[in-house]
Amino acid sequence: MKRLITAVLAICLLVPAAVFAGGSKEGTGAQDGMIQIEFWHTMSGVNGGAIDKLAENFNSTIGREKGIIVKSVFQGNDNSEKLKTLAQAGDFRNFPDIAQIAGAGIPSAITYEQLVPVQSMFEKGGSTLTRDEIEPNMLRAYTYRNQLVGMPVSCSAILLFYNQDMFRSVGLDPNRPPATIADMAQAISKLMIKKGSTVDRYGLNVAVRRYQLSNFIGGQGTGNYFGDNEGGRTAPMTRVTFGDDGTLMAFLNEWEKVINTGGYKPVEDNINEEFALELFGMAIMSTARIGIVTNLVQDNFKWAVAPLPKVKATDTGGISVGGSCVVMFDPAKDSSRVNAAWEFVQYLASPDAQFQFHKDTGYIPVNRKVYELPGVDQWFAANPSYKVAVDAIHASNPIVQEPFDIINWEIDSVIREHMLNFATGKETKQQCHDAIVRECNEKLAAYHRANS
Repeated sequence: MKRLITAVLAICLLVPAAVFAGGSKEGTGAQDGMIQIEFWHTMSGVNGGAIDKLAENFNSTIGREKGIIVKSVFQGNDNSEKLKTLAQAGDFRNFPDIAQIAGAGIPSAITYEQLVPVQSMFEKGGSTLTRDEIEPNMLRAYTYRNQLVGMPVSCSAILLFYNQDMFRSVGLDPNRPPATIADMAQAISKLMIKKGSTVDRYGLNVAVRRYQLSNFIGGQGTGNYFGDNEGGRTAPMTRVTFGDDGTLMAFLNEWEKVINTGGYKPVEDNINEEFALELFGMAIMSTARIGIVTNLVQDNFKWAVAPLPKVKATDTGGISVGGSCVVMFDPAKDSSRVNAAWEFVQYLASPDAQFQFHKDTGYIPVNRKVYELPGVDQWFAANPSYKVAVDAIHASNPIVQEPFDIINWEIDSVIREHMLNFATGKETKQQCHDAIVRECNEKLAAYHRANS
C-alpha cells in the first residue's frame, strides 16, 4: 500500500499543473503561469471545426509564447440569450472572457458592466492590430454611439444563388443573373414547372424575414435606415421608419411581382438540400452557405451566386453585413485576463487567421490586409463565388446595416408572419404593409415602456 501511494505521488509531481487547472473557469494555472481564457462560440459542424482550429492554432503559437490558453466552447446558436439569463440572475462571474454574438445582441451587451468594448483596447495602444485594417462596413456593423463594441470575425453577405444549367435550359443567360426584383420575377416565370395547379419546380425559394427585409430596405437609394436613430446606432431604436419613408411599400410593390408568378416558394424547409435537388432555380441565402451548397451539389450541375437583386435598378445602397462579432468581458475583474483575451481577439481578426477561416467556411475576410497575402488572387480565381460576396460588400454603403432593434426576435416574427400571409394571399399588400409597421412599432414601444 505504501508503495502504491508513493507511486501515485510521484506521478502527480510529474503531471503539469495545467492538466488539473485546465477546466477551471477562474483561469490562472498558478504553477506554470498560464492564463486560461474562456471563449463561447455559436458555430457547429464545419464552421465549428474551423473556429476551434483557430483556437488551437493560437494556443500552439501566440498563446504558448505569451502564456495563454484559450478554451473554445460551443454554447448553441444564441450566446446573447445565455448572457442575458446570467445577467438577470446577477451571475456575472460566470460570463466568459469572450463571446461570439450577432449584431442584434449589441444593444444588450452594452448594458453589462463587465463589457470591455473593443475600442477601449485599441485606445490603450500597443496593439498588434489596427482599426484601419478592418473593413469599414464591418466596423460600422458593430459600432454603437461611435464606439466599436465588438470585433468583426465571422461576417457574411446575402446573395442570390442560381442554377446556371437550369437558366440555360429555359432560355435564360446563365451569365446574366437577375439584377432587380422585377428581373427575378421574369426569371421565375420561366424557371417554374406547373402541372395544373401543382408546382413541380419553383423559380425561387426564400422566406422574407427581418434579415432579408433589412437588406431590401437598406439598399434602396444610396442607402437607407430600417428605423430611427440610424437604425438604433446613435441611440436606442424606438420605431421603424420604413413605413414613413415609403421604402417598405416600394419593396412590396416589386415583391408582388414575384408572388404573382405562382412559382415562388415563401417557406424555407431544407433550402440547401432542395437547391441541390433542383427543386427550384434560385434561392436567397448567406455567403456562409456557399461551402455547404458546394458539397451538396458536387458536379451534378453548374450554379453560381450573384449580388442580391435590387428593388429598383437605380438603387446603389448595396447590402448589409451579416454574421457575428466577438465581444469581451471582464468577469473576474482581472486586467491580465482582459489583456490575454485581447491577444486572442486580435489574432482572430488578423490577416492569416481571417484568410484561413474564410477558406474553411466562406465567411468574408474582415481584415483588408488579407488581399495582400500570397496566394489570395489564385484562391479567388479558383473560387469566384466567394469573390462575388467580397465585391458586394465592398460596393455597399457602410450605413446599410441590420438594425440594432433590441427585440430582434419579435421584429423577425412580425415580418415573417405578415410576409408569409402576403405571399399566400391571406393579406393584401396594404394589409401586410400596415400590419408590419404597426406591430413593429407597438412591440418597440412596449419594450421601452417596460425598460425605461
